[in-house]
Amino acid sequence: MYITPLNNIRNGSNYQFGSKIPPVADVKIIKESAKSSTFFKPFTDSYNKFTDFIAEKFTSRFVEWKPLNYLADKLKNSSNLFQHCLTVGSAVTSGLYVQRTLTNKELDPDRRNTLAVNQGLTFAVSTAGAYLLDKYVKGWWDNVTARFAGHLLKDNRFYGKYLKDKEAIIKENKAILKSSAKGSKPELKSLPKINKLVEKHSFYKALDTEAKKVLMSKVKGMSPLRTMIIFGFVYRYFVPVAVTKPANKLCELYLEHKKAKIAQNNSVEK
Repeated sequence: MYITPLNNIRNGSNYQFGSKIPPVADVKIIKESAKSSTFFKPFTDSYNKFTDFIAEKFTSRFVEWKPLNYLADKLKNSSNLFQHCLTVGSAVTSGLYVQRTLTNKELDPDRRNTLAVNQGLTFAVSTAGAYLLDKYVKGWWDNVTARFAGHLLKDNRFYGKYLKDKEAIIKENKAILKSSAKGSKPELKSLPKINKLVEKHSFYKALDTEAKKVLMSKVKGMSPLRTMIIFGFVYRYFVPVAVTKPANKLCELYLEHKKAKIAQNNSVEK
């Protein structure tokens, strides 16, 4: 058995593992595989030019926009920062749709205005629904995250202990609320933080710095994953299926009703 680091091969030297040296044919194969393929170079160059153009002409202007900087400063310490970023992106997209609709000269003014309001309301309803759904599934998703963390820690009891501690705190908070005076805001205990429990675990403590970073990033990444799934479901599935089509139908009914009313008024005048 042998190991041949690419750096040594590029330098023209052979790396010996034990008593065996890689055959010349193997060295040539690894040398060729180490070279960058030029087949996709035209595509990658074109893609890089396109992304640079977008960054220079559009993204940089948007990032340097004063209202956006103000918004970023206000939200920088928010616990829902990831949700807010998705909402801002959706707001920009929806705003472009509204702007294109209002400036579309091929549509009559009534249809333009109605469609623009339709698009604005669709964005507002879907965004509110996304926030509510994200908050609603958070408790269940925390349980999923705890189970996942237990798997990473190779501890079958981690998930059960988390549920037990969580249930105990919920009961304690209910008792505090029940015994507190009406109208007062008693201080409630926080639910157990999964990342804090992971940090206290013996398996985690025994890892080196890099392994700790990787494991913790997987645990913390579960929260934005939940938000991506929820917002993606609402904006990409719920909106087109459950909101847009009924809203368009209402728009058509409104326009038909208005046209019929105009026709009736014209007939009365005649």
